[in-house]
Amino acid sequence: MLMARYTLPDTPIAAATADIGHVAVDLALTLRGAVVVTPADGPTDELAVLDRISEGMFISGLGTDAPSITCPASHRFAQRGTTYLKPATMVFHGDCAIDFNHDGAIATGTFGYELAVMVTPHNGEPVHVSSSEQWFTCNGGTLASIGAIVLIGQRLSALD
Repeated sequence: MLMARYTLPDTPIAAATADIGHVAVDLALTLRGAVVVTPADGPTDELAVLDRISEGMFISGLGTDAPSITCPASHRFAQRGTTYLKPATMVFHGDCAIDFNHDGAIATGTFGYELAVMVTPHNGEPVHVSSSEQWFTCNGGTLASIGAIVLIGQRLSALD
C-alpha cells in the first residue's frame, strides 16, 4: 500500500478573532511537521484527509496558562511551555500527535504546535508588560470571559 507524506505549511492552519467589547483577541494555530496518509484499498481523496487536520479546532481555558485544544479528528496536544512576545502576544507551544481515519484512509503524524493569542485594546495601545506572569495578570480575566472559541481552519490542500 502506497503512503504519501505531506509537509505542513509553516503558517497558521486555523485562526479566529473574538471582539469582546474593549479588546480584540486574535488566535492562530500553527502545526510544524509532516503527516503521512495511508490510503484505503479503493480510491482515496488524500486532500480531503489533509483538510480534516485543521477542521473544528476548539480552544477553551484561554484565561489559564494551559488552554485546552481539541478537535473532531482527536488530535492529542501536550503543552510544553509558553513564550511571551511583546507587546501583546502569548504563544503556547508543545507537541501534537494525530492518528485518525477518514473514509478508510489513515492519517498519522507528530508535530510541534504553537497557539498564538494576541490581546489588543480598542482604545489605546496594549498594556506593556515584561513577563508571562504579568501578561496573564492583565489578560487572564478578559480571556476567561470568552469561555471557548472554534478556530476557522484553512484548507490544507489549498496551501503551498
